[in-house]
Amino acid sequence: MAFVRHMWIGSTSTPDVSGGIWRLDRRSGGDWADSSAQRMLTADHPSFLALHPAAERLFAVGEGNPGTVSSYAVDSECALRRTALAGSGGAGPCHLLVHPQGHWLYASNYGDGSVGVIALTEAGDVSDPVMSLSHAGSGRVAGRQDGPHAHSSNLSAGGGFLIVADLGTDQLRAYPLDMGRPDPEPILTDLPPGTGPRHMVVAGDHVYVAGELSGELVVLAWDEDAGRGEVVQRVAASTLPGRSQDVHQLSHLLAFRGGLAVGVRGADSISTFAISDDGAGLELVGEVVTATWPRHLEVVGSELLVAGERSDEVAIHPITDGVIGPVRESVALASPMFILPV
Repeated sequence: MAFVRHMWIGSTSTPDVSGGIWRLDRRSGGDWADSSAQRMLTADHPSFLALHPAAERLFAVGEGNPGTVSSYAVDSECALRRTALAGSGGAGPCHLLVHPQGHWLYASNYGDGSVGVIALTEAGDVSDPVMSLSHAGSGRVAGRQDGPHAHSSNLSAGGGFLIVADLGTDQLRAYPLDMGRPDPEPILTDLPPGTGPRHMVVAGDHVYVAGELSGELVVLAWDEDAGRGEVVQRVAASTLPGRSQDVHQLSHLLAFRGGLAVGVRGADSISTFAISDDGAGLELVGEVVTATWPRHLEVVGSELLVAGERSDEVAIHPITDGVIGPVRESVALASPMFILPV
């Protein structure tokens, strides 16, 4: 029996179209040409979305100054109704992480480098931040590392730390957790100057980091007891020349069927890496051209979906025997930033 797969898409404003949250539907067994994209509501730069682990709630950032986080009730027809609006605890929120127990939400604020720690109500709604984890420092890349820029967060494999990737200071900031509430004093891991850490994948004793500014993936051996990592490998993420600009900038890093896939802006490609048996080594095993300025990646069934921020499309790559193939088709959608399958 055919069923419909829903995906939430966050998009930002363009000169012709207001930003908002879209619903992309695809019927199983059908072609993407038969799919439909519908804007469910207008919102202020919802560049990152997240789901509550138990309640029927969708969360979205409002990437402004000051930043906001909204919670939305999702009904049986996938219509959205905003239930609460809270501050993000800083400026320019670009990432959300919901604690698995569903009591806390962490908002990474790129603009000022802070992380807003937001308590969730019993119904799953956002409330005002309990604390804002601020930071100081800078890096060597002028204009991009003049101050701290918290770009994403993740939980350590043991669950004892909230790890924040700070693009502006070339650091991972690990905050000890007590039932999901962070201690305000972080343990710092320094990355090579100019890395610009953006996104992370945590797997066992290793943390894999996408260096947006260096164009590298960085592998760290993680010590859960100490809350620190040690760099064990750096590997370039692309072998292709730049198409949309000279410098390669990495975007979203995705755990992908025993390996990793990463978006490379500039080359406008998706690179795939195999992980060694001990987890300490990465090998580039494939790279395909994708939509312009790939912002976010998501695997849906046997396909990889890519949000092409500057080509106004969601590109669809087939996955065959674990290999990502060239773009097969695409769905037109204005400035897509984030893809969230339901």
